Amino acid sequence: MPSAGRVAVVTGATSGIGRATALRLAADGATVYALGRDQDRLDSLGKQATGPGTLLPVRLDLTDDGAVAGAVELIVERHGRVDHLVHSAGAYSSARVETATLAELDAQFAANVRAPFALTQRLLPALRVAGADSGADVIVVNSTQGVRAGAGTSQFAATQHAMRAFADSLRQEINADGIRVATIHLGRTATPRQETIYAREGRAYTPDLLVQADDVADLVAYLIALPPTAEITELHLRPAKKSY
Repeated sequence: MPSAGRVAVVTGATSGIGRATALRLAADGATVYALGRDQDRLDSLGKQATGPGTLLPVRLDLTDDGAVAGAVELIVERHGRVDHLVHSAGAYSSARVETATLAELDAQFAANVRAPFALTQRLLPALRVAGADSGADVIVVNSTQGVRAGAGTSQFAATQHAMRAFADSLRQEINADGIRVATIHLGRTATPRQETIYAREGRAYTPDLLVQADDVADLVAYLIALPPTAEITELHLRPAKKSY
């Protein structure tokens, strides 16, 4: 199996892209630490896992520094390495600049920028261990808003631009350690978040016409299966048929 013997950490694993990615990597043979905040959904995720790998649901608030430190310590103590880190968690709210609250801005920055920054920072030693052996990957699931912001998305888009910059800078710092860093900029994807966005826009939600969570999971699996001599730094994935 392509990920046999590998250790993966996937955030946002309670739904959508994170859930699909955690299941895919476990099916490919990895030991997957699936991080999320909803215990019931994590329990359900653990029951759905198939394949030779192991899926370990971990209830964790990524904005809680103490809890993150404890989770990282446990993973490193058990394995001594992390081969794949997939950032798929985050918060979203939309508002025009004149009506947006600073509390909404702070919450999105904490969840979308500070939390993945802090988790990556704590896992770097374990990623370097894997990088020196067979190579490691950090994959940031971003948005098309991280490339071009639309009206009403200033707060969320700012966090996505920040994560694009974070990934680009991180890549320059750790490529020499055998760690690749890729950003996936997603267009509209069939997830619970997107369903909420469609409702706010007053549009009919047609998930079959959107990128599927499994499509993204397949892309993550492809990126980490690349030979160690190759690296894809940035990908843009959009629905083939535009329904918006």
